[in-house]
Amino acid sequence: MRRRRARQNGFTLVELLVATSVASVGFLGLAALHATALRATSYGGNTSAATMLASQQLEIMRRTPASALASVSAQTVAVGTQNFSRQATVSGTGTGTAKQVIVDVSWSDQMGPHVVHLVTVMAQS
Repeated sequence: MRRRRARQNGFTLVELLVATSVASVGFLGLAALHATALRATSYGGNTSAATMLASQQLEIMRRTPASALASVSAQTVAVGTQNFSRQATVSGTGTGTAKQVIVDVSWSDQMGPHVVHLVTVMAQS
């Protein structure tokens, strides 16, 4: 009489190791993607804050008569936990009372140094 072998259900050790390895590679990829997304979000927020600070300086200077416009030396401005350095340079354009105004806002973070550079021309109205 022949005995029938009971059919075994389940996974072998090799199948479990392969599945675990594939899942580990996927999770490592997600972790790297998450870190990159956090850095990009931080950079975007800092760029927005720097642009706001540069625009704010331009608005302050727009309220000043063109004949009285002068360069502004570097100032440290904190937004949240990030420190920014803001300065404005005024130079003549060679045409009448118009003056070129350049506002630079710089900061450093985990990705290195960055600068937002806004340029405009202001004249007596």
